[in-house]
Amino acid sequence: MIVEVIYNNITTEMLEIIRKIRRKALASEIIFYKGKKNVIIADNMKIWEESDKSKDPLEEIYDAKIIELVKQIGKLPSVY
Repeated sequence: MIVEVIYNNITTEMLEIIRKIRRKALASEIIFYKGKKNVIIADNMKIWEESDKSKDPLEEIYDAKIIELVKQIGKLPSVY
């Protein structure tokens, strides 16, 4: 899983989320981009935005992983 960190200024909240992602080894790569707002994206899914406090970023990244696994299962050849 590739995680993109788009930042205007890196906050302590962003650093804590990035530390959690690294500790749990959820990302194969973490890429940082300078942008206009603070956002974290995992496999093209927004998992965190600075203005949205209602979602837990780790739950969102697990959801992104599950969606990716389901897509891979759908690509498997049928055995029937």
